[in-house]
Amino acid sequence: AVVSTQSTGMRLLTTASMDKDCTEIEFSHLVEKLNIAPEDVEPFVIDAIGSGLIKGKINEAEAKISISSTINRTFREPQWLFIKEKLEMWQKKLVLIQDSMRKGQFAMPLGGGKYDCNYYLFLVYILF
Repeated sequence: AVVSTQSTGMRLLTTASMDKDCTEIEFSHLVEKLNIAPEDVEPFVIDAIGSGLIKGKINEAEAKISISSTINRTFREPQWLFIKEKLEMWQKKLVLIQDSMRKGQFAMPLGGGKYDCNYYLFLVYILF
């Protein structure tokens, strides 16, 4: 059972990294590349989608998977640069919010009233 579980795990990871630029994978391609029986392809794909390694839909009529996204099996410089850029952007936006709060533009009303809904809309806009 351990060998089977390890094989399944490797097959799942292989599927996630297979054909990165491809939006569809035919069942026959999975049978060939993963060395699984044709009748096991659909349950395997369900496991792959359920595990979150791939996002997609099964097209039974055409015997293929329509893939919308996959996880990265490897995490290299392009992925680190993407995260770095996102974090730097968030940091700049948080500095803007902090500066606005220091200037009193979004200060809590006296008496502990509620923030104006525009305040929350502004925060959402700035952060995302």
